[in-house]
Amino acid sequence: MYGHQFYQYPIKCRVKYLNDELQTGRYESLEALAAEIFIDPEDMKEELRKGGYYFVPDLNRFVQIEVGRAG
Repeated sequence: MYGHQFYQYPIKCRVKYLNDELQTGRYESLEALAAEIFIDPEDMKEELRKGGYYFVPDLNRFVQIEVGRAG
């Protein structure tokens, strides 16, 4: 998948793709995956934040956080 294709999918599909790829162990970091698909990692994170998804480095995955529902 490449950047122009990535942004055509709904956010849930993008997050699933990223999490699945990160869990394979093929990429040492989100930055490595982003480089592979020609996307700026900070732009990707900002775009996914709009949908409530945040990257958690300790988990090496994106998680959905609903604002106002924590705690």
